[in-house]
Amino acid sequence: MERDDLVLSYLPLVRRIAGRIYIPSPEVIDREDLVAHGVIGLLEAAEKYDSTRETSFASFAYRRIRGAMLDSIRSLSFSPRVVNERISQYREVEEKLLAAGGDITAERMAEELELSVPEVHALVAHMALRSVVSLDRVLFSADGEELQVTQVVGSADSPDPVRVVLEGELMQALTASLGKLAPRDREMLALYYVEELTLKEIACVFGVTEGRVSQLHSRAIESLRRNLCRTHREE
Repeated sequence: MERDDLVLSYLPLVRRIAGRIYIPSPEVIDREDLVAHGVIGLLEAAEKYDSTRETSFASFAYRRIRGAMLDSIRSLSFSPRVVNERISQYREVEEKLLAAGGDITAERMAEELELSVPEVHALVAHMALRSVVSLDRVLFSADGEELQVTQVVGSADSPDPVRVVLEGELMQALTASLGKLAPRDREMLALYYVEELTLKEIACVFGVTEGRVSQLHSRAIESLRRNLCRTHREE
């Protein structure tokens, strides 16, 4: 396949990969820049692909394309400070709106922060994961060994900007996974991790036994773990 034909054929894949990569702030990198770097990765994949291997070209190219995009992000000088500043701004605006008795909606926050609604949602996901859920407590591998968050996104002290991207993607995966839980399971997790109620206290709220709450908790955590680990393996 000629070079131009290759790019045209796989450009939708390149754009799809670029669309899935988390960008903490539009000032960090333009998504079209990611596409450009992805095309470079695509061309490199075409040069190095061995058709005698069982792996399809699409699968081989996927990793090369995504790798090229992450390499371009790794070369940037931004750090988690960018996200931290956004969170500080969010909290300031939130306090201002609360003091004024205004409604705190994603649309209102987006207007105040000069962000898009999806960017506000991503920011809220950051805050939720940092302050509510301890991944070290809820992620476990299939054999029962803990899967530490640092195994997925790297050390919190790491200056690597890719860590911010991977952390954001993990947060988005967690948010999506929480949304798939039954309403009662979500409420139970909120009472346990946010309100810090004991299992016995939650049992009183639900009008069930403490053992039943323990079962609900285990089921919800297993569902989160399975979805998050599946996402991690796919990446």
